Amino acid sequence: MSQTQQIPATGVSTVARIVTETTAPAVLVGILLLLQPLLSPGVTWLQGIVAAGFTVGLPFLGILWLKRRGAVTDHHVGVRSQRAPILAASAVSIGIGALVLVLLNAPAVLFGEIGGVFIGLMLCMAANLVWKLSVHSAVAAYVGLTLLAPIPVFGPALALMLASATGWSRVKLGDHTPTQVLAGHLAGCVAFAAALLLP
Repeated sequence: MSQTQQIPATGVSTVARIVTETTAPAVLVGILLLLQPLLSPGVTWLQGIVAAGFTVGLPFLGILWLKRRGAVTDHHVGVRSQRAPILAASAVSIGIGALVLVLLNAPAVLFGEIGGVFIGLMLCMAANLVWKLSVHSAVAAYVGLTLLAPIPVFGPALALMLASATGWSRVKLGDHTPTQVLAGHLAGCVAFAAALLLP
């Protein structure tokens, strides 16, 4: 089935659409950063909001604006050739947000979280220059591991379930192939491992 072919609405495809929307990159990264005041000592609510705003809030508003102008096909930017400028602009927004957080005396742990997101963004941008990797799957793997891996015994399995559910929804909706989803999972895992080396 072509990735651009519309799938008739069924109960299963409706579930897939709900999963895709609720595990979208902006949603998951936004949750991760907004939870930082509860997860990381020294992070204030203002710092968490600023981090989320510049990392996903402003970039997503930009996507919605571009969609309204007809410059992108949809809010998930399903056309690969449209992705690089948006990912690059998101990287700039993250950099500006980091500067604002420096002025707010944010702790190193918050910069570590933003750094992990930035690494994942760079991996996805590099891949999408030549191939349509699943950003949904990359983010689901990264955020899932970041939030759930510390849970003893079951954490990594829960993270895998989140990433797998997201990947399934992308394939079911015809937006990605299984290979593109698996590549996204790999990118998310690499970003998570690299983030562990940050402060």
